[in-house]
Amino acid sequence: MVSINSALYTGRDALITHQLAISVTGQNIANVNTPGYSRQQVNLESTVVLSSEGPVGTGVKATGIDRVYDQFLNAHINEEVQQKGIWDAQNQTLKQTEIIFDQSSGDGLSQHMSKFWNSWQDLTLIPSGYSERKALLTSSEDMASNFREKYGYLDQIQNDVDGTITSATGEINSLASQITNLNDKIVMMEMNGSGANDFRDQRDVLMKQLSENIDFSASEDPSGRVTLKLGDGNALVGYPPFGKLTTAVNASTGLKDIVWDSAPSTPINASISAGKLKGWMDVRDSLVPEYKDRLDTLARQIIQEVNTIHAAGQGLDGSTGNNFFTGDSASTIQVNPDVLGDVNKIAAAGAVTPDLIKGDNSQAIAIAGLQNKLTMDGNSATFDKYFSSLISQAGSDTQNAALNLDHHTMTVNEMDNYRESVSGVSLDEEMVNLVKFQHGYSAAAKLIDTVKQMMDTVINMVG
Repeated sequence: MVSINSALYTGRDALITHQLAISVTGQNIANVNTPGYSRQQVNLESTVVLSSEGPVGTGVKATGIDRVYDQFLNAHINEEVQQKGIWDAQNQTLKQTEIIFDQSSGDGLSQHMSKFWNSWQDLTLIPSGYSERKALLTSSEDMASNFREKYGYLDQIQNDVDGTITSATGEINSLASQITNLNDKIVMMEMNGSGANDFRDQRDVLMKQLSENIDFSASEDPSGRVTLKLGDGNALVGYPPFGKLTTAVNASTGLKDIVWDSAPSTPINASISAGKLKGWMDVRDSLVPEYKDRLDTLARQIIQEVNTIHAAGQGLDGSTGNNFFTGDSASTIQVNPDVLGDVNKIAAAGAVTPDLIKGDNSQAIAIAGLQNKLTMDGNSATFDKYFSSLISQAGSDTQNAALNLDHHTMTVNEMDNYRESVSGVSLDEEMVNLVKFQHGYSAAAKLIDTVKQMMDTVINMVG
């Protein structure tokens, strides 16, 4: 037979359990806007004891507080965030190259090349004209300066990205350290039988932030500790971790490689396949160098073609063998100081007698004709077409990064929304739960009051 005391204990346990459920519901409501928070729920279980009459219910108890959480969904989100990071980094950086190659301002390299060729064309009309020769030198200097400027900007982008990569390794190490600290707290709390739901949520948020910067694989041991391994197989977070990431200057390029502080001579660049680090390294080590190489090729070919014709001609002073340009690349192209200092050294004439030099324009015609000559890409493109293809490539790379960023951003947003539908807090649902648990709490209090009245009746009967 169930005693009055047993009913009192049933009421007490119900009161405590519903109070806990109200507290958990309040925690959910309080964190409705907390990023990465997973709603929690109390597991309620009926308690039973065996008696001479058979199993008898003795009330309710809370068997634990669970996170509403899908670990596979979170892992998938992190993988998608890693892919988004690649294109985010590329998109941010390539927008700068788009500005460098912008021709809409009227001060682009295409315009300067056009003025250069036009100046040679003007010189063919008055080959001995002083003003025409000065105008040619001015347009030539402007074009050379624009080549150097464009190359310098690309060089600066590489150096800026190099510095960003160094900063990113510090951020990665900071996130790894925070995850390690949460690992310790989770293991300690769960070892003592307590729940670590909030710490697990915080750890997931940090892992998502880490995913933006670098790719990793994650695993969790029975104690609750996560191990995060990078693409080379070494642990950034774990017990114990392999080390911290740092950078070391590459002797060949002068740029920084990603290395472990415990293995500073072994770059791990090739094993990084996603995240912003991958995107930045793609821009720094592949895309921008290709733009620089193509700009060098264009400048070098102009230098060679113009110099070959110019050196074979004669200036008004009768001098021959003068190169019009010095240098052999976009970063070194300059007008020959000797020619720049004396317009009479501009070789507009061919190999003619001194009395014909002033009126001869054969070399000027030949140089002006270079504008439409197929000199680039295996004699398949003109200088202008070659530069236009470089502009198109830079624009295509930028557009490709933007499109991929949009795609992965949309995918991440959709997955985040789905996660919210699974793990997020619904205020409507929590208000229903709050009312439900409040009624349960009130009913338990009523039960205790009823048992108290029963006990008072018994006491009065005895008295």
